[in-house]
Amino acid sequence: MTPTKWMMPVIALFSFAAGCKNPSVVKDTAAAHTLTAPANSITGTWTGMFEPTSNNQVSSNKITLFIDQMDGGNIYGYSVCAGNDRPFKGTYTDDGDKITATLKEPGNGDYDGTFALVIQKNPLSLSGTWTPFKSTLSSRQYTLVRKNFVYDPAAGRYAETSARLLTSDDVNNLLKDELRYMRNEIFARHGYSFKIKEVRAMFDNQDWYMPISTDVRKKLTGIETANANLIKRYESYADSSYDDYGR
Repeated sequence: MTPTKWMMPVIALFSFAAGCKNPSVVKDTAAAHTLTAPANSITGTWTGMFEPTSNNQVSSNKITLFIDQMDGGNIYGYSVCAGNDRPFKGTYTDDGDKITATLKEPGNGDYDGTFALVIQKNPLSLSGTWTPFKSTLSSRQYTLVRKNFVYDPAAGRYAETSARLLTSDDVNNLLKDELRYMRNEIFARHGYSFKIKEVRAMFDNQDWYMPISTDVRKKLTGIETANANLIKRYESYADSSYDDYGR
């Protein structure tokens, strides 16, 4: 059947939409697969501390590497660390006992660089260094473990924030720092990667914490969203009533 004139714009629009690929959709699909990869597979999530190679007062951060795909000597994935989410691609060689890889980030970000790493197969481990493209930044070293993310509503100091709706009685006698910790712990349980250094320091050394995303708002339950909003309101009140609040 020959398309009529009124059908042509619709066909053109459909063809345009079908030809467009949304990178976030592609990435989300890969991430979903990577997050559920078998625990003994090399593709998947690797996590641990991202530490400066020299004693230059630069803080350590927890990092998660997503190795999405390895095929024919090419490797693809991305990292989540300190509130940044950066893709990488590179090459690898496999000699049977270990895999040696070089992974480069795009270079258009302020904190991009190159990962040089070795994956030992037995026992399974990943270690290496990261060299920034900018000479003003510090190089890093890391030893990561293969670990799948699991959301645990009971993890942390204030597990009740994920278990039930809080009331004003639960929070009205807490100090501002306690409220801030309580609220951010909700996001930490879902693997949120914090940009603010002092907030990262609250959770980076917690065994249950694993940064996997820079936006987890859609992952929060209704209870968690309501509790986060309640706590935030009391944080604001603590700011305006510092002299007598929480005493």
